Amino acid sequence: MDNVINKKSRIEYLFHLSILFLFLTFFQGISFSQNKFPSNPLYNEIDAYQGVFEYCLSGGQERIAIRSFRQNGVEYRITVDPKTLDTRIEPFASLRCDADPKRVEALLAGTPYRRAMDVERTNEDLMQNAGLIRSLVPVNGYFLTADLCPSSKPGFNQELFDKLEHATQVHGKGALPVALSLSGSWLQKHAESFEWLNKQVAEGRLQITWINHTNHHPYDSHLDISHNFMRESNLDVLSEILDVEKLLIARGIAPSVFFRFPGLVSSPELIEQLERLHLITLGSNAWLAKNQQPKLGSVILIHANLNEPLGVKLMLEWVAEQKPGSITFLPLSNLVRTTHTP
Repeated sequence: MDNVINKKSRIEYLFHLSILFLFLTFFQGISFSQNKFPSNPLYNEIDAYQGVFEYCLSGGQERIAIRSFRQNGVEYRITVDPKTLDTRIEPFASLRCDADPKRVEALLAGTPYRRAMDVERTNEDLMQNAGLIRSLVPVNGYFLTADLCPSSKPGFNQELFDKLEHATQVHGKGALPVALSLSGSWLQKHAESFEWLNKQVAEGRLQITWINHTNHHPYDSHLDISHNFMRESNLDVLSEILDVEKLLIARGIAPSVFFRFPGLVSSPELIEQLERLHLITLGSNAWLAKNQQPKLGSVILIHANLNEPLGVKLMLEWVAEQKPGSITFLPLSNLVRTTHTP
């Protein structure tokens, strides 16, 4: 009798052990599946994302489509006004588009958009700081850019934006124009900070141009600069660029046409890739932490991810030294305007 009971107990023990094993395996599978995709469910609904080059009419306005995609079964285009560089997400059904490249090039001719891409190719051989580093025409102002590279530090330099918004040295009472270089890895880990920034836009305090700064911001401290950042071998360059755009679209934001290379490190081949995607390379001639002083028309570079506090400190000190109302920050679109901006 005892042998029968012991045998039954062993069977029950093995049965429960098997159930426990299946239970743990199931939840490990769930955990793995969750880690495969970004947390925002809208991201997964964007498919067939690709570059295009189309002439489009949008409510009678001529625009250039540079991306196509589907979201929730609806086809969209990202379009650009070649004169203002304004970008929009528009349903394809609301547009009249023509993929004839001659017609697109005819619309581009002589515009700020074409001028910017032409400049991009003139200094493509530079390993660092290719592209636009200052305004192409005289302007009475500066272009403030702040990089959001991946960072393990919580939050970001919110103090920078709070102080600049209220600084009497900064001219005007409107929204403060600032261009933020966004890496996908920073966005994924700092969703609350990202939402705070967009709240400032909604409340009229900031006017943000989102610069593509790659998805992962590749960098290896063991590699020399010629093989580092986006010059790393076996890097999926297209995904690094397009995945940031999809992250913004998933949040209802149209990506701009501006792109900043991590470390400002590029190559002719990478510049050519950007040209095929119709993006404008943005550098800087006033990286404050490197002791480069701003001049009228300068593209100022600081980091707002808490990784480079010196640049933020120097920025706030520089603003404090100016006379009230003497500083005008301009939106990035003014970099390539063909006429003087007061």
